[in-house]
Amino acid sequence: MKATELSDSALATRASLALFVLGAWPLALTRVPPLQDLPNHLAAAHIIAHPEIYPEYLFNGFLKTNSALTAFLQWVGRAMGFEAAARLFVLGVVFVTAWALPRFILRFAGRDRVVVASLLGWPMVHNWFVSMGMLNFALAFPLSLLVLIALDRQRVAPSVRGGFVIAALSLVTWYAHAFPLCVVAGLVALHAATRATWAARIRDARALLLPLAPTGALLVVSALAHFVKPAEGPPRPSGVVTHRLHDLALNLWYDFFAGFTWLSAASIVPAILLPFFAWRRWRESPPFFSPLASVALVLAYVELPFAASNWWYFNSRLIPFVWLTMLLRVPPALPRPVSRLLVACAACYGVAMGVDYVRLDRDRVAFTAGIDAVPDRARLLPLIFEPRRTSDFTSSLEHAWGFYVLAKNTSAPLVFAVERSYPITYRVFPPAQLVPPALDGFARSARSAAAVCSDLLREGVASIDCDAEWRARWAGFWSEAEPRFDHVLMWAAPSGVRALVPSRYAIAFESGELVIYARSEARVP
Repeated sequence: MKATELSDSALATRASLALFVLGAWPLALTRVPPLQDLPNHLAAAHIIAHPEIYPEYLFNGFLKTNSALTAFLQWVGRAMGFEAAARLFVLGVVFVTAWALPRFILRFAGRDRVVVASLLGWPMVHNWFVSMGMLNFALAFPLSLLVLIALDRQRVAPSVRGGFVIAALSLVTWYAHAFPLCVVAGLVALHAATRATWAARIRDARALLLPLAPTGALLVVSALAHFVKPAEGPPRPSGVVTHRLHDLALNLWYDFFAGFTWLSAASIVPAILLPFFAWRRWRESPPFFSPLASVALVLAYVELPFAASNWWYFNSRLIPFVWLTMLLRVPPALPRPVSRLLVACAACYGVAMGVDYVRLDRDRVAFTAGIDAVPDRARLLPLIFEPRRTSDFTSSLEHAWGFYVLAKNTSAPLVFAVERSYPITYRVFPPAQLVPPALDGFARSARSAAAVCSDLLREGVASIDCDAEWRARWAGFWSEAEPRFDHVLMWAAPSGVRALVPSRYAIAFESGELVIYARSEARVP
């Protein structure tokens, strides 16, 4: 059937089905999706499920934002296994995104643009946040689209029932992640403030903002929990990190449309076409996404920091909404060659994602090949010198040590546990099982004397014996690590670093870039 012969619901459903199949089919190829942060979340879930093995951690409970994945892994994972539950959760994220996107376009841009928006918006389904394993945010984004749909219905025909629907949807969105809901609240507030008359402003503010008020209070509580630090921690807040203007421009594609590797570079085509189409129709003013709102989103993206208080990719979380402003302004039809090009790009992207799933899973298998060489409850120290092997746009092996936690109940010194907004926190700050300086930065920063020398030059130290300094740093590191860890996992370690491993550690397993050392004495409790 032609699109013109379908009802609005049938048209949106068919678009959703096509987007879902394109984004979800690679999940059938691997046991665990090769998402960067996922092994860390799996390790946290394992720790929550076994408090008797990990008394050094405190569980922060389910009643807080950023908890959808944690709750799902606990409620479903205990029945079917954490890895299977994680794959099911990712499938759900892709489904909700594929379901919400065409309906959002249908509501705010009209049925004439649903097909074109789907042809240009397919990279938004299995987007970069999914590849990164930032699954709570990846779920909250499409949920926020459903909140906006409900808000627009309330704008047109206010009702008590509509207010309760908005309140319920916003609560579900907040539970997944607070950030998209903050964006929604800002867009709605700007919409109400820019009405032509005071009567219209008051009417829209009452109809739209009152249903968001209960969750708005939760947003304030969530912000205080994350940004106001208790006196005893976290031990190493990241501070504020900003990006240069050309990095911000590149990240518009990199931090949302990119897949895992350059094989998925076909997504560059819609990333180029969308700004072109949006610029030609920039005067259009869909509800909540007026030209002023679009400019505000872009300025917020430019002005907000990349990292703030241990919250990385802070401004990048605005990128999905920046692309939405463009997607709402696509033309109702495309020239046939352009449509065919976009279909071909989507097919290439889908195939590339499948290929990358398989290749990255091979990296995971190589990294976890030494699991049998690690005893149960080993105090395992992971030192990962190359967090990526195949992937270009994610560090797929950054947290692969989490699979050792699941399989052998090993220690988890790099688990996400330094913020009250995380599922777990350390019982005592600074956590005793962490080795100063930070594990996640030391191994790579001290991989060679040249790397240390480069760090010193950046710190303004120009004249020093780099080799001696490098050896001194590793000697200090091992003096802290050796009493605390009975096993050491090294991935892609330079030969010079391996030569500095204390003699009390002997190689228990070696395969390719993976080396596992075992300390000769019995494990210290």
